[in-house]
Amino acid sequence: MKLKFGIASLILMVSLVFESNAQQDPQFSQNMHNKLFFNPAYAGMNDGICVYSIARQQWVGFEGRPETYLLGGHGTFIIPGINLRSGGGLVITGDALGQMHFTSVKGSYSAHIPLNIIGSDPGYLGIGVSAGFLQFGLGNNWRSTDSYFIDPSIPDGGFQASAFDMDFGLFYKTNRMFIGASMTHLTGSSFSDEGPGDPNIGALPYNTTFRMKSHLFVMGGYDFPLPNPLFVLKPSVFVKSDLVSAQVDVNALVEYNNFIWGGLTYRYIDAVVLMAGVNWEPGTIPGTLRTGYAYDVTTNKLASGSSGSHEIFVQYCLKLKQKSPVSRHKSVRFL
Repeated sequence: MKLKFGIASLILMVSLVFESNAQQDPQFSQNMHNKLFFNPAYAGMNDGICVYSIARQQWVGFEGRPETYLLGGHGTFIIPGINLRSGGGLVITGDALGQMHFTSVKGSYSAHIPLNIIGSDPGYLGIGVSAGFLQFGLGNNWRSTDSYFIDPSIPDGGFQASAFDMDFGLFYKTNRMFIGASMTHLTGSSFSDEGPGDPNIGALPYNTTFRMKSHLFVMGGYDFPLPNPLFVLKPSVFVKSDLVSAQVDVNALVEYNNFIWGGLTYRYIDAVVLMAGVNWEPGTIPGTLRTGYAYDVTTNKLASGSSGSHEIFVQYCLKLKQKSPVSRHKSVRFL
């Protein structure tokens, strides 16, 4: 059967007929600003409260291209009694690829353990877990040269199903460095639907199954102060794998006076990414507003039909004031 629509929908068909080995989680270019989505152990590592959002349009020019929207937030808190520093977070994601649609809502918790690996730069080791639900939907707005009713892998009317989803991660952070590893979709959620078809239009019975594979994410980076103390070089590496194939992002950002930042990312056999942004403290309200924009220059075979990818990032963070220790003094008046 020949389908006459965008490359993204072609990828969808392959994943339905055969067990897919491709990465199923959405792709982000500004991954250094989106650690919570990939690793629940990052929750609360910012020493405050942060709320952020990302919108991404990938491979602009292709019909059925990936479109991703994310809203997240996390913060730091202390568990009373045991005095355990912790972090909590929530991430809501919507991702579309052709006729496939994913929606996920996950809450995260991370326990922060003091750990001094580098003597002059102590930090915390986060041990985190996230749990929630993942919803998978498949539309039926197909345009094909031949009737798709004869393919038992395609439901005539589309379908939608939800399943429990769970992630686990480790994340170590100091003032200058970070390193983390996580596994997502530990439950291997499966979504399936079947139906009798419709003999009136020649639609055969169908049985469709889609399974989420576990993904491994590894990230790390370090901040290098340059000879001019107003400039900081921030290289980082981000590795994504479904345990069959892998993709590597190599990032390098330069930040000036904690205000303006910009840099490049090279994604192996996929794209070169240009990105820039601003950190702004309004003054009228407490906290810091961080914005960023990334443009992917496609370097693979899709470059002939795509004008690239666009991604916008906005974050607001409020630092929490540390409570001053309570001091008690005796007075000579009340001895």
